[in-house]
Amino acid sequence: MKEFILYTGCTTPVRLPAYERAVEIVLEKLGVRLITMKDANCCGAQYVESLSHVAFCAMSARILAIAESMDQDILAICGACSGSLKHVKHELDHNEELRNEVNNLLEEEGLKYTGTVQVKHLLQIFREDIGFDAIQAAITNPYKDVRLAAHYGCHVTRPEEIVQVDDAENPSIIDRIIEAAGGTPVDYTGKTRCCGGPLLAMDEEVGNAIGRDKIENIRAEGADGIVTACVFCDIQLTQVQFGEGASDKPKIPCVTLPQFLGPAIGIDFDSLGIHLNKISPQAILEAH
Repeated sequence: MKEFILYTGCTTPVRLPAYERAVEIVLEKLGVRLITMKDANCCGAQYVESLSHVAFCAMSARILAIAESMDQDILAICGACSGSLKHVKHELDHNEELRNEVNNLLEEEGLKYTGTVQVKHLLQIFREDIGFDAIQAAITNPYKDVRLAAHYGCHVTRPEEIVQVDDAENPSIIDRIIEAAGGTPVDYTGKTRCCGGPLLAMDEEVGNAIGRDKIENIRAEGADGIVTACVFCDIQLTQVQFGEGASDKPKIPCVTLPQFLGPAIGIDFDSLGIHLNKISPQAILEAH
């Protein structure tokens, strides 16, 4: 059984704990065991990054160094965290001066970054370590007559040359898993565009307008639901359907990729935390 250190980041355990649980239970059933990273810190995405580049790099480097001390590669399930860790790793591996400066800070804890561990996003685990054939073989309860829109997220796939997850302009991993599980992937205008979440701290109105626009584009194609692979994107595409400016049309449920795949491989709803989703996807997940 393959093993990875699970790095959840700050947001997932607090705002989307069902995602974390679904990742663990689905991957275990597909032959991947996850190990908890103890004493982990925030990766510093966006906010620290905008204030101090060295501090941002040191925060992500500390996570990478802890993984090195455990001699295991990292699975990052948050798109922002995955992007931060991959960017910092790339920069430290190519900038000796910065690496030395960061290691001087890590030395206080007896940690050192040397570049021996890899960082993978959840989509990479499905494609590279499990494989589509194995996913297809694990399907025991396929979906029928469900149309689903995949949302990949900006930080998960861009910049492609650094994150190396999927084709940034034409990603396909989520769509292939939807299809393998019996669903119908739906293309829609703006599929690779941002959900608007990263803009909320700077201009909430613009950020939410971007999210609502994506929802309307998905609605126009008659999708029954949205499948995500980033905690921030899932939260944003859910919350823009409530409150001021939201449409009075029926809400479109967002479901994380492991929550979607779980029922198709025989995992019950309670174990996947379906009851915690703000917009219930139960009608979609029961379409077998």
